[in-house]
Amino acid sequence: MSASGRSAAALGGSSAASRPQDEGARQDRLLPWIAAERGIRCVVLVVIGVVLLTHPHTNWSQTITDFARHLGFDPSGNGIQKVIAKIQAISPHKYVVFGVIAIGYGVLEGFEAYGLWRRRRWGEYLTVVATSLLFIPEIWEIVKKPTALKVAALALNIVIVVYLIVRLRRRGG
Repeated sequence: MSASGRSAAALGGSSAASRPQDEGARQDRLLPWIAAERGIRCVVLVVIGVVLLTHPHTNWSQTITDFARHLGFDPSGNGIQKVIAKIQAISPHKYVVFGVIAIGYGVLEGFEAYGLWRRRRWGEYLTVVATSLLFIPEIWEIVKKPTALKVAALALNIVIVVYLIVRLRRRGG
């Protein structure tokens, strides 16, 4: 028995050789990438949520207009004007609601990231269930107004769910 196997056994755990399913999970190189993707989503959503909650009366349409100009875009073209018009129609109360939703969804993504990073079975199940529940709204958005980004995001989520289901079934989960 290796030194690490002996120390794990001494602490009440079992060696990696006696747990082939866990060894397979350790060798899986895709889980950390999925976890990282979920972690990035977590950070972005929580930051957006906090900004929306703490600045509900900000003139976001002016902020976007200024940012577009700073990037060298013409805010009256390229679809930016449509985005600005939609943002102008949002009330401060809705910004607060959107902020709470963004933080909640970000926390969910954080739990998924942690569970996948730590290679916990519950993290895989949580990711499968949470991601699958969002297929319907994603498909609805694609039907309403298809874009390559929306299709790519849906395809990525489908691949992740199928991959995790196959992993869980292979591990007997």
